Amino acid sequence: MKKIVLSVLVLFFASYVYCADVSQIIRVGVITDTPSVNVGGSASFSIIDNSGKRYNLSQGMTKLAYSGGQMLLGKNKLALPIRVESAKGLVYAGKTAYRGYILISKTANNKVNVVNILRFEDYLKGVVPKESSAKWPLETLKAQAVISRTYAIANMGKHRAQGFDLCDGTHCQVFGGASAEVPIGNEAVVETAGEVLTYKDRYAQTVFHANCGGHTESPKYVWGWTDIPEYLEGVRCKYCSDAPYSAWETALDESFIRQKLSKTADIGEIQSISPSGQTPGGSAIDVIIKHSKGETIMNAYKFRLTIDAWRIKSNTFKGIKKQNDKFFFVGNGWGHKVGLCQWGARGMGLDGKNYAQILSYYYPKTKIEKVSYK
Repeated sequence: MKKIVLSVLVLFFASYVYCADVSQIIRVGVITDTPSVNVGGSASFSIIDNSGKRYNLSQGMTKLAYSGGQMLLGKNKLALPIRVESAKGLVYAGKTAYRGYILISKTANNKVNVVNILRFEDYLKGVVPKESSAKWPLETLKAQAVISRTYAIANMGKHRAQGFDLCDGTHCQVFGGASAEVPIGNEAVVETAGEVLTYKDRYAQTVFHANCGGHTESPKYVWGWTDIPEYLEGVRCKYCSDAPYSAWETALDESFIRQKLSKTADIGEIQSISPSGQTPGGSAIDVIIKHSKGETIMNAYKFRLTIDAWRIKSNTFKGIKKQNDKFFFVGNGWGHKVGLCQWGARGMGLDGKNYAQILSYYYPKTKIEKVSYK
């Protein structure tokens, strides 16, 4: 019996109209649904509750605990929401330092969210080193700053229902606060201040990945998009050949693969796994899984995510073989391969290309424009 499994994982981007005026403040959820949090300051800091009570504290950390419907600072009861600020330094939530201030508010789960509220450009200083590498060329980091700024502006309010704009993880963009900042990353943000990538008067969909393995991919084959912007059709990349996992291989137990696949399909003991079809970027479109209960066809990108996206680096397979009870996968690249190749951008930076050239290479026919902050 043949079974067809279609990919249900579709990365969705709304078509955001370009706007020249953007809010200069962003709210980032840094700790969510927690019963307590340690807060502090690199200098003297203040805790102000919703009734206006102010507690001035010296440099260091203190614990805030939510219990019985109230937030406690020692024996003091504080009315939510609570603001933590420092006039002379950074504020802390947990072990991470942040610019701006911290707002703590109650959640529907009777716990609290910790939100960092700061200037938009300062937010990017905590993003660029986490989404790229401080060891890479300045022009590469400037390209990352532009696409991270574009993504953040286009997705403002993604977590509005939770009381903030973006989270600090991979669901939005990784944000490490002031603790993550490095001089070259800050320089990249400052030198591209306000710059975003647009296409036909809309914010470009500035997706990116670690390493394309030689050719970037169309989202048609990855997320099933039907309306593909021409700047994401995919380009040949000669700049990432020396990147980690340009070529990779991994071995996985048949029982492990079967257990993972059984969450989405009725899979028996697996006899073979074969790539089926090929995208212009060299990736498999589907995989054919032959097993004791029949044959299952699965979208190759979904297959990778279902099994283990860290061990199966991409769905650009050069070979899949079974030996005894193990399957050996050989492939190229790391990630979904759509949009900017980060290791390729590094290679272009080392080759003397500037950030505008890097962006136009991976997102052809887009433009760099500048927003102003309200």
